[in-house]
Amino acid sequence: MNFSKLKAYLDRFYVEKNIPGAGLAMYSKHEPVLEHYTGYSDVENRIEFGPDTIFRLYSATKVITCAALLQLYEAGMFKLSDPLYLYIPEYKNMTVRHVRDDGSAEIRPARNAITIEHLFSMTAGIDGRDTEETRKVLETTRGEAPTVEVIRALAKEPLLFEPGTRFKYGACHDVLGALVEVLSGKTFGAYLKENIFDRIGMKDTSFVLKDEKRFCKLYNRFNGKTHTAESVGETIAIQLGKSYESGGGGLYSTVPDYIRFAEALCNYGLASNGERILREETVNEMRKKRLNQAAQRDFAQFGGVSKSGYSYGLGVRTLVDREENNSLSRNGEFGWDGARGCYVVIDPEAEVALFYAQQENGSPWYRWHGTIRNYAYASVWED
Repeated sequence: MNFSKLKAYLDRFYVEKNIPGAGLAMYSKHEPVLEHYTGYSDVENRIEFGPDTIFRLYSATKVITCAALLQLYEAGMFKLSDPLYLYIPEYKNMTVRHVRDDGSAEIRPARNAITIEHLFSMTAGIDGRDTEETRKVLETTRGEAPTVEVIRALAKEPLLFEPGTRFKYGACHDVLGALVEVLSGKTFGAYLKENIFDRIGMKDTSFVLKDEKRFCKLYNRFNGKTHTAESVGETIAIQLGKSYESGGGGLYSTVPDYIRFAEALCNYGLASNGERILREETVNEMRKKRLNQAAQRDFAQFGGVSKSGYSYGLGVRTLVDREENNSLSRNGEFGWDGARGCYVVIDPEAEVALFYAQQENGSPWYRWHGTIRNYAYASVWED
């Protein structure tokens, strides 16, 4: 193995790609082979980005959310084909917004029920969670916005299309987080702590920031040559209310924490400390292609070049044509990414797990995620 080229590539990110700080960890053949950090979590105070740096996962949260609900699937608490309304009754009589030829909208009763698989695969027709009804919950609960209450209110919003017919990246996995609460009888965060985080040693991963002193600054349009940013602070609406736990993007984590989780999925659910969080057949269900032809076109349009050669499974991208993506990973590699640049690669066939983290809003991270992945694979093969 020779990681010198990968490290040199990442070390140039500060100036060449305007990334203030980044970290990467990797397992190969179920052994840790690389952990590398570069740049700063706090540029002004020269605090280096390192293994203790806490950052927001944003949509990399989704892989954890889906794994958690699949644990309950393994326990026999639901079937993928079950209608959502069996567990959250507000979703029984949904409506769909149809656009007429003249551009006006017509609201009609939905013909199809939303199934739990539709939520996993983002084919439920649910858009964002910021609606008039969810804002009412925030107001009536005096800023708390409990997760299940918000998701119940979201059911009053018309769907974008008939469930199961198209793909739309939206609030489906926030609904899955609420479903974990309904099925388990615990808050989503408490369930994750007990059934994933504590079991495999993810000590800094939570919906609540564990240590503000270690929190990575949220730089917006950073400039590596001038060492300045247009602004510093949150610009993405994640925390709807004080009690809201977003399954779609609300977790904080660290590089060492997340790579433990990624490695567990890479080893078909078996973590490096011997704890099993999922069964092998469940991991294979997770990365199985779930989109019909129309939904696949939607996904391709949404994902652009970074998702070429991929389809979508149970909450994860899944590689179906490695040549189209110019990928060194194997078909069946899966994972996801996050709004400020986090990126996870899980490849059970090649026995490679990789997690990359950055926190910069404005960078076109989708242009270099694949390059990081290919550098990492090549580094494992090089003497």
